Amino acid sequence: MDPMSQQPSVLLAEPDAVVAMDLSEALETAGYRVLGPCATTADAVQILEREQPTLAVLDVQLRDGPCIPLSRELRQREIPFLVHTGIHRDEPAATSFRNAPWLIKPALPWDVVTLLDELALSSAAPVTAEAPTPLRLSKAATGWNNPLVRKLKGFAPLSEADMAVLERISAPSRIVPSQTDLVREGDAPEGVFLILEGIACRHKVRATGARQITAYLVPGDFCDLDVALLDKMDHAITTLSACRVVRIAPETVAEVMEHHPQIARAFRVSTLVDEATLREWLVNVGSRSALERLAHLLCELRVRLQVVGLVENNSFDLPLTQEVLADTTGLSNVHLNRTLQELRRRGLIELRYRRLTILDLPRLKALAEFKANYLHLGERVAA
Repeated sequence: MDPMSQQPSVLLAEPDAVVAMDLSEALETAGYRVLGPCATTADAVQILEREQPTLAVLDVQLRDGPCIPLSRELRQREIPFLVHTGIHRDEPAATSFRNAPWLIKPALPWDVVTLLDELALSSAAPVTAEAPTPLRLSKAATGWNNPLVRKLKGFAPLSEADMAVLERISAPSRIVPSQTDLVREGDAPEGVFLILEGIACRHKVRATGARQITAYLVPGDFCDLDVALLDKMDHAITTLSACRVVRIAPETVAEVMEHHPQIARAFRVSTLVDEATLREWLVNVGSRSALERLAHLLCELRVRLQVVGLVENNSFDLPLTQEVLADTTGLSNVHLNRTLQELRRRGLIELRYRRLTILDLPRLKALAEFKANYLHLGERVAA
């Protein structure tokens, strides 16, 4: 069989020649075969008549006008696509595209690749416990390498029996695609979600469509242990990458806390750390410069992922788009892009293939004035 026929292909509809060149290079490096790039709807439709792509990336406005006919053609052929455009989702010109994944220009080419990878994963197969995860884990989430166990045993002295209980309640997991709402604002909570792989977030969305991310949930994190006390959710919880999640009944949480006092203690400390982290994020948005905000966030992620075994030589997977980082730090996409570039220019970080490497940790921590005391990890925080 021709190996080219097995390689996933991407139809690229992009009016800007420089952006098209950068995206083509990034897509090909990531293993995609690029069809195009096409600057007009007419050119893109001609390619569709010759070949069926696996996925598509398109700008709302091409050189011959809005590409609404192209989006209709893609939907008729059941070809998943994402929008990469300078037009905001709430603008009238975006009406025909609003259900598609969205990135605002200027986005880093690897942000586009990251979102495209997640789109491919979510559309390739039904969600099952056996579906593959796109994130690299250093070890499987079994035995005492379970991220929940690794996190909580630093908050309280857990016995073998305690760890076995945590392993049992986190066993029935399932894969959830990126950009999936685990629970929406206004919903009645139906259980406690545990993240075993991937990254999710808490967030609020204004009537204008503007979003503020208020917390990241990484492997080993619960989504609100006492959520059963609420009648309705006051915020949403959404996956930012493909995630392996567990839904735990509130009754199970209550039973575990009643019969395992050390687990109960670890749960309470974990909740206090969540509250302390939110306070630190408020300081981040309210008192730090853009450069300091992003540096602080990257330092924090390094520590939190290190605890659950997902950091190697100050390098870890970062499957977050530029838009997500902007919504986290309270910056515009353009400002976030410039801030990332400045951290690179100073030789502090490298971001390639959805993996972040901190090149100079002491300088990055000094820039952010980062102190990990609010995470209450004690000796587990490496220098």
